[in-house]
Amino acid sequence: MAKLKPANDIETLPKVSGDKRRALRRWINRLTWAFIILAPLVFAVAAIGYKLGLFDLSFAFGALNQKIGPLMLLLCGVFGLTSLVLAFIVKPRRGVVAGVLGLVIMAGALVKLTGTKKAVYVDLPFIHDVTTDTQDPPVFGSIVMSERAKIAGVNTTDYIGKMAPIFKDKKPSGETLVSVLQTKAFPAIRPLVLSDTKDVVFGEALATAKAMGWEIKEDDSASGRIDATDTTFWYGFDDDITIRLRDGKGGGTIVDVRSISRVGGSDMGKNADRVTEFLDRLSK
Repeated sequence: MAKLKPANDIETLPKVSGDKRRALRRWINRLTWAFIILAPLVFAVAAIGYKLGLFDLSFAFGALNQKIGPLMLLLCGVFGLTSLVLAFIVKPRRGVVAGVLGLVIMAGALVKLTGTKKAVYVDLPFIHDVTTDTQDPPVFGSIVMSERAKIAGVNTTDYIGKMAPIFKDKKPSGETLVSVLQTKAFPAIRPLVLSDTKDVVFGEALATAKAMGWEIKEDDSASGRIDATDTTFWYGFDDDITIRLRDGKGGGTIVDVRSISRVGGSDMGKNADRVTEFLDRLSK
């Protein structure tokens, strides 16, 4: 006849097993919270570190944004899912918030990253130089040009003949003129013709540039040129803008604007948006 275990031993076995499960859940929850914090932090460090000059653009984008960041997001989701499962199979239920938050952060960030890649390789042209006049683009003055000359790997300001890659399935499949890509993607970006005199428009254009938060580098009313720089918040990218005013043949003033990034291949449509916003504000 089999010997029965004492009652106290029978009661102890499930308790030990439950303690182990709760201990496992506790550590999984801690790791989930760690990745909830670390995953977004990697992207913040990439932006702020580059802005402060702690490392170059290739490390910020290549290592942190494209390798370490996505890996952290994946781990955030994996541990989040594990936390959520353990919250339902181990009593009392704990870790639901961490589990849901981990999954939400991973899903939201990956959707954002996927959308960004789609914009770069599919929806938007791979350019960083946009102008209202693709045949005779405005040129920058000496101050902006001297600042650009000090930057390693700076983008050229030679618009005429500038080439840019075109992509198929996220892979380069040749090149074409920037002017062709710009005209196809942003056909509404054209010179603005206003009825006021050049002197009047110059004051309005200068006020508009300042209102948009641009740093004015030069303003020459005699030649009708305004040079400025706009700095992005996160990475601190500097984009240079020049505004050119000319007398219209039938009166009034012709306004041309050009915006170009100092570094980088694709501007994600930022320069086009900047030019469009400036012209919209000036025309009102």
